[in-house]
Amino acid sequence: MGDVDPGELERLGSALRLAQSALEEALEAAENLGNFDRRFDVPRAVGGAQRLVGNALEAVDAARER
Repeated sequence: MGDVDPGELERLGSALRLAQSALEEALEAAENLGNFDRRFDVPRAVGGAQRLVGNALEAVDAARER
């Protein structure tokens, strides 16, 4: 892997933190609404997205340490 641009890495980290915050709000709203869609479990889907964003943030943190 080549050199990682620290500015772009910070930009990615910032965007992921914003996404994490938005997903926290979305999860709270979905939980408050309850089971409003019979096709799939919305809170569970949002929780999955939160885990993916968390994984990406871990990758950003690891790249910063290099």
